[in-house]
Amino acid sequence: MYALLLNWAGQLEGYAKEYAPWTDRTGHARQGLHAGVEERGDEFVLYLSHGVEYGIWLELAHGGNYAIVRPTFDAHLARIRRTVLDYWEG
Repeated sequence: MYALLLNWAGQLEGYAKEYAPWTDRTGHARQGLHAGVEERGDEFVLYLSHGVEYGIWLELAHGGNYAIVRPTFDAHLARIRRTVLDYWEG
């Protein structure tokens, strides 16, 4: 399961970096986007996060026009869910 989700983490990070809707000034916000997997007991957490202090403002300010974290998960959630279900069924 860890490897499966780690593969998705790479895809989410790549998508977020490619489709982040803001105009880069320094490139730090785009470069700081990172995804990964954490194992917490018997659960796995797939995450996508900003690596810059002002990332929260890109997500929440201006009516969410510069958000990328939630839109990335929204775009991939159905396929992630399907691959996880296939993993457990197969």
